[in-house]
Amino acid sequence: MSIMNKNFPSSEYALLKRLEPLLNYKKSKKYPLGMGDDAAIRTCKAGEQLVFTADSFVENVHFSTKYMNFREIGFKAMAINLSDCAAMGTLPDGALVQIIFPGHINGKTVSQSILDIYKGLNEACKTWNFPVIGGNLSRGPCWIIDITCAGSADINSRLLRRKGVKSGDSLWVTGFPGSSAAGLAAIGKYGRIEKIPRKYMNLVKSHIRPIPRIEAGIKLARNQAVHAMIDISDGIAKECHTLAFENKTGIILEPHEDCFLPDMRELSGETGKDYMDWFLYGGEDYELLFAASGTFFPACLPQGISVKKIGIFTDRVKEVFFRNKDGKMIKVEKSGWDHLEPCRPG
Repeated sequence: MSIMNKNFPSSEYALLKRLEPLLNYKKSKKYPLGMGDDAAIRTCKAGEQLVFTADSFVENVHFSTKYMNFREIGFKAMAINLSDCAAMGTLPDGALVQIIFPGHINGKTVSQSILDIYKGLNEACKTWNFPVIGGNLSRGPCWIIDITCAGSADINSRLLRRKGVKSGDSLWVTGFPGSSAAGLAAIGKYGRIEKIPRKYMNLVKSHIRPIPRIEAGIKLARNQAVHAMIDISDGIAKECHTLAFENKTGIILEPHEDCFLPDMRELSGETGKDYMDWFLYGGEDYELLFAASGTFFPACLPQGISVKKIGIFTDRVKEVFFRNKDGKMIKVEKSGWDHLEPCRPG
């Protein structure tokens, strides 16, 4: 049974609000931002800001060993944490890794699997130049990779938050949301790598090996035309409802056809699944969704990063709506990945 208050963007958001009185947290110079955004902020005496974020990657909830090997699992587990750093506009600084392994697997297999997980973690660490600084190993009911990541920025650096949208802002997104969900659908239809048509391999890669937009996040945070940002871990719809709620405004989505990859549209026809559902509700894209004024110019982003305007913030509507090709306004449901709702098929 859902505990979601209809005024909140999700059940998870509602629960976090109920937890706030139990955190012993008060806004201070040391901790100007606590739980509730993509990461918490710690102001340091040495002229530095740190952000902290944590994520759990759970077998048969977030991944399956039926279609991912342990090196891929390790890389993705780290990537999803780095995406929260990207959403704030910070570089990763260090990570703590806790791995829980299933008790029914023999020790030799567990050891090799953990080594492979760390090979994936190490690949991410080397790519963005930061270390794993500690962690823990424990036996449990299934594979769980739990990571706490710290990001760093100069004391004068601007860190973006979910709040900050201004009147007249447009909604922009990096990459092609829906690609990860389409990739998972391709795996469901064809099985793993050797059976998937080459034309769908980029979609599969989007799901198996997402690339956090660290460099883009830093560039966006430095751009004064960008006012708020969130990463797309739980789907465009849910993240839009969160932005709308946090900023007390409405959103009208009106993405153009160039927001959808041709192979995603083709796979949609093969599977009978609507690519618009992947775009709105798929999640696990780890792209950046941000609010920017009319002076924003996409060329500020690193070369190779696609960015497109997909909507506007407006007081003409409450919550989130989608404007279709005929101009009809359709309410976007509060759907997407929600940890307090029934699990997606694994």
